[in-house]
This record gives sequence, structure tokens and C-alpha cells, in this order.
Amino acid sequence: MHIALGYRWFPTAAGYHLERALQALGHRVTYVGLPCATRPGYDTTVPVGEIIAALPEMPELYLWIDPAGRYFPPGIENLPIPTVCYLIDVHLGTWREQVARFFDAIFIAQRDYLERFRRAVGHNQVYWLPLAAAPDVHYDHGLPRVYDVGFVGNIARAHRNTARARRLRLIAGRFRTNDFYRVYMPEEVGEVYSRSRIVFNCSIAGDVTMRVFEGTACGALVLTDAVANGLAELFEIGREIVVYEDDADLLEKLEYYLTHEEERETIARAGQQRTLAEHTYPCRVARLLEIVTAPDFQQRAPMRTASSAERWEARREVYIHLHMLDALLDGTRSMGFGPAQRLLTAIPCLLRRLIL
Repeated sequence: MHIALGYRWFPTAAGYHLERALQALGHRVTYVGLPCATRPGYDTTVPVGEIIAALPEMPELYLWIDPAGRYFPPGIENLPIPTVCYLIDVHLGTWREQVARFFDAIFIAQRDYLERFRRAVGHNQVYWLPLAAAPDVHYDHGLPRVYDVGFVGNIARAHRNTARARRLRLIAGRFRTNDFYRVYMPEEVGEVYSRSRIVFNCSIAGDVTMRVFEGTACGALVLTDAVANGLAELFEIGREIVVYEDDADLLEKLEYYLTHEEERETIARAGQQRTLAEHTYPCRVARLLEIVTAPDFQQRAPMRTASSAERWEARREVYIHLHMLDALLDGTRSMGFGPAQRLLTAIPCLLRRLIL
């Protein structure tokens, strides 16, 4: 199958892992996202229909993957091929509900948001597709497990006052850890977790994160906060992963499983087996393509039949949240706005750029 793939490329993104999974399964992938240092791409104002038409072969599917940085495809609602989006951070804000209205099918990483997105788009082609592990990166490297606790993730300035940051400080003061504040390349993530007895996880807003799958795939015991969003359906709690309730419970369970090696390793092996059997990106890709190639799949994006004004209002909200000033101004020109109206439309986008 030939698939056009739009996302902001970086080597730890879910999009990067999904792209390689598609290729590993024999599908042809054409990248149509933003340019970066390692690969060419397209400007935010180029209509995706023009990009697709210029390709040597028409793709059979367009897939947009969140987070996409400052990229949202202009004219996606006009493509003659099925269009799909994979929304990951649905637990952060509501603007992705506008994104969903531009696509024929919506896959979301957090189960508890299914009904909200079905209401937003007005149909049932909305599916739960959890995050996963990349088996060529996240595997047991057979290294000595020299870290009591391992963690790779975002604790930049914006996240330094969160529960995650507080708990990492507590852990660092009591146990041997990797350097939490380093930026790790994809191949290093698997190595860190392969050197860790326990992988610590703390969600940002009750989400089931990539770390749960990556840590288990590498053969470490994953100790995560107790969240919903289908965690108990993905893993058997207490047998394949362990959850904690608060700071005190976290420290108590770290101490317990570090001193009960056989029990820790039994849970870690069970979690690894579950992940490698069911929770890899090739598994997720296979599920997505099974759905979009089914005989009853329909091109049902609400924006395919919406008025130009309705399309613009939805797109404007997306552009503002993605800080896409050039695309926003280009849209105001196509809508025939005068200078004053164009300026008023751009102000929220400019403010977000200054603040964030």
C-alpha cells in the first residue's frame, strides 16, 4: 500500500516509529510533512492536494500524526483518497477535536476520549490505538542493570513544577539513576532501560505514555502511576506492571522491588512478553490498516461537506494552537479579509508564540 505521511519528523516521535513500522511491513511511504535537517518536506501553505498530485504515484491513504509541530495540511478535506489522523495528546486541550473533523477516520492514543471525539465528528469511525514500543529499538540489550531506576522523558522548564519532576527529584535522592536531564537519541532509550532494574513512569494528565511500552519491552519492571485510559486492559496490574498511588507508595514500592529481585524479574518478564506480543508499532499499523481497508470504511470527514466559512473557523483554531502564522495569514487572504481583519486574526497566534 502507498501511504502519504504528514508529521513533524524527529527521531523519538511516534510518527518516526510508525513510519518505520509501515516500511518494515512492506508498505511504501512518502513523507509529506515539514522539512528538517535530515529530510526534505513542504511549506505549511502548500495545499496537500498539489503535493499529492505531483507525486509519481497517487497514494492510497493519507495519514497525519500528532504532534505535528507547525504543520497541518491545507486542503486535506479535498483529497480524493481516504484520510486518517492519529491523535496522541488528546488529554491536553480540546483543539484536536477540530483537527478530527478534517479526517475520515480518527485514531486516538487514550481510550477514555473515544466518546468525546465521536461526538465532535458525529460518526463512529473513531478508534482507540494505544502507543507502543519499537521492537528494533526497545528491546533488552543484555546489558548489566546498573541503574536502580531509569527514566527518559521531558522535564524541561515547562515541566519542572509537575508531579513528575517532584517524583524524579525524590528518586534521584535515594536511588542510583541515569541522568534524567539528558536528551537521549532513540537507540539510547533502549540502552538506558536495558540498564535499569525499574523504569519509572508518571503521566502528565492521566495518559498511558510510550514509556510504559518501551520500559516493558526492554525487560525492566515498569512502575507507573495508577491511571485509566485502558491501562488495565493493556497490562495485568501486579503481574505484568506495577502501579503506585502517591509519593510514599512510589518510594515504598521502589524499595520493595529492588530488594525482591526474583519477584521483580518475574513481573518484568511477563510485561515484556505482553508488549512484544501485542504492543508494538507493527501491531498498531496492522490494526490501523485493517480498519481503513475494510469494505465498510467510508470517507466521512465532516469538513468534506462543510461550508468554506465553517472550514475556515475550524482551521483557524488549529493554526493558532500550532503557531502556524504563515498558514493563518495565507488563509485570511484566501477568505478575502482586509488588513485590519487579518491583523485581528493573527494576534492570538502571535501571542501564543511570544508566551510559549
